[in-house]
Amino acid sequence: MTFWQENYTFIKDVYDMRHQKMAEWMENVEKAIARIMADKVYTSAEFKRERDNFHALCKDLERAEVKKWLAQILEILMAERAKDQRKNEFEALDALIKKHEELVPTVMKTQVMVDLYWKCYAYGDELKPHIEFLDGIMLSSTREIAPSCVENVDELIERQEKSLVQLETKRAVVRDLIEKGRKILENPDKPKFLEGHVQRIEVGWDDTKSKAQERLKLLQETKDAWVGYADNNETIVVEIDKGAEEIKKVKKRFNLQAAFEDLHKRQEILKNTKDSIMGLYNAIRHNVDVMSITIPDDKKKLIEKENKALTEKLVVVSQFEEKVGKIDTFCTALKAFDDSLKTIDGWMMGATKELEDIKLSSDKMAPEDRVARTMDLQEDIAAKFEVIKNNAEQELALLPQGDKVPADAQEFKDELNRITKYVTDLQEKTKQECDKYSEDVKFWAEYRTGIKEFTPWLTQAEKASTEGLSKPSNLPEATALAEKVHGFEKSCLDHLKVLEAANSAAKKMTTHKEADDEVAALKARYDKVKAVSDDWVKKVDTLVKEWQLLDNTVTELNAWVAKDKTAEGENQFSLEKMESTLGELKNIFKEKEKLVENL
Repeated sequence: MTFWQENYTFIKDVYDMRHQKMAEWMENVEKAIARIMADKVYTSAEFKRERDNFHALCKDLERAEVKKWLAQILEILMAERAKDQRKNEFEALDALIKKHEELVPTVMKTQVMVDLYWKCYAYGDELKPHIEFLDGIMLSSTREIAPSCVENVDELIERQEKSLVQLETKRAVVRDLIEKGRKILENPDKPKFLEGHVQRIEVGWDDTKSKAQERLKLLQETKDAWVGYADNNETIVVEIDKGAEEIKKVKKRFNLQAAFEDLHKRQEILKNTKDSIMGLYNAIRHNVDVMSITIPDDKKKLIEKENKALTEKLVVVSQFEEKVGKIDTFCTALKAFDDSLKTIDGWMMGATKELEDIKLSSDKMAPEDRVARTMDLQEDIAAKFEVIKNNAEQELALLPQGDKVPADAQEFKDELNRITKYVTDLQEKTKQECDKYSEDVKFWAEYRTGIKEFTPWLTQAEKASTEGLSKPSNLPEATALAEKVHGFEKSCLDHLKVLEAANSAAKKMTTHKEADDEVAALKARYDKVKAVSDDWVKKVDTLVKEWQLLDNTVTELNAWVAKDKTAEGENQFSLEKMESTLGELKNIFKEKEKLVENL
């Protein structure tokens, strides 16, 4: 029996112990790696301990001697052991060695990560005082302040300016740290907390500077507000007093040009005064708004009380506006009054010319036209009188009354009186003319009625007079024709009376030349028709007379012939008498035929 076999139990225990130690070492390495790679953010001291522990565990990372010893001893121990035992022991050792081989790359990677993480934690330690510095500046720039006077504000401004100087002094250092952090962030295996560190210093720097500048700006604006509030309050009181004085200078002026010139001047002064006062007031309100951000409540109440009193004094602006507005209204009304007077004055000449034209042209116009024109003129005058009446009311409202009237205002009064008198006289003259022409209308109506009755008849009579007479074939027809021409004659005589009545009415008019001419023309036409009528009557009467004579002669001859057949007739019959009667009858017939032919 060999040495190894004799001491198998002891050597096997030593082997198992070293095998167990190897396994425990790998387990501790894995735990160290897990702690290093954990999501927990350590302090730099904590991470240093973990790092040192990891480095200590990894000093003999290869464990070559241990693995070699374990392999050799196991080979010797298992030389004479059962096959199953030998197999189990070698499998356990192979598993241990394999685990070690797999652990080595992880450890190597972790060693790199440990260095990177340590650099990040060292970077955090480097950032810490600067972040604390920024936090201090941020705190001083955002804490509440309540300065009660401008001196307090000056002190705060001085401190804030120092803070900004300190920030600027550290600017290069902080920028370097930020750049350093960005460099580390370029590593893909960087820990998550590093980005927070870099962001905190980068954003913290910008945010702190921004807040510091905002606080300085607020303090400077507050100082300006304190100073502006005091200065503007003094200035606005002066401007308000000046506005009150300007109000007293706003007065009515009755010279139209001077009134508008003064109005424009007052409007300009009002605008400047309003802009000045309201500009100062708005500036004061802005001063108060800015001051109210920081001033204490007791001071705020006092300022609000002062501002309320100031607001009440602003009534001077509305008073100034109201007074200038009244003058504006007055000037507009005065101009309208003046324009109205000038319009009527211009109209008066035209109206006078119209009346004269009516008079001069009356013989060329129908009475209705004369009356219509004079009535139109009267209506126009009446309308102008309404305007004059309104002007009189305006004069009472616009111009001063009494004994002491300014000369400029008196000019308007005199002009109104002159226009009123002129239009009154014109109205009276026009009324007289209209009354005179109104009487003519009655006679004109009578005249026109007669002419309207006479003219259609004359037209028909003229037509009938040109048509001639029909030729009767027997005595009844001749008698009927005689009745017709005698009716035509009577109609002529009757309508002559109508024409004469119309002419008589026309003669009563103021002017009747047109009517005279018309009557003369109609009478001339009538005379022609009457001459035809007289000729017809003469001819027809002669024809009827001859025809009656012929008819009577025939009747007498027939009676005589009939009587001749009796005994008494035989005794009285005379051949000479018959021949004489027949000769007379023949002559009468020829005359009748001649008369018929001449119709």
